[in-house]
Amino acid sequence: MKQAARLLFLGGAVAIGLFFVRAAPREVTFVYEVRVSDARSLEVNIEKEGAAVRRAEFHLPGAAPAQVSHRVRLTDGAYVLRLAVTAGGETRRLARPVTVSEAGTIVVPVGF
Repeated sequence: MKQAARLLFLGGAVAIGLFFVRAAPREVTFVYEVRVSDARSLEVNIEKEGAAVRRAEFHLPGAAPAQVSHRVRLTDGAYVLRLAVTAGGETRRLARPVTVSEAGTIVVPVGF
């Protein structure tokens, strides 16, 4: 009986530890590959469950391809990147779903 109680306690401790590890923010670097000729700016809004989490704005050289990076700390889960690219006086919007499950780099192609 004592051994079963110890195993139950150990299993509960492991489950709680895994919960906290998954809830801890991870270092994620988004690399935006902008493939829009004459792109002048890129606006990024990161949303989780419809709520804004992070925002960034980048000024681009105006020649494709351009590449910019954005380092953030995010918890595990599904996110939507809302992107707005301004080129030739026109702003075009698009959305990219991403899932964060580990630290690292996520490359996001941006083009129409």
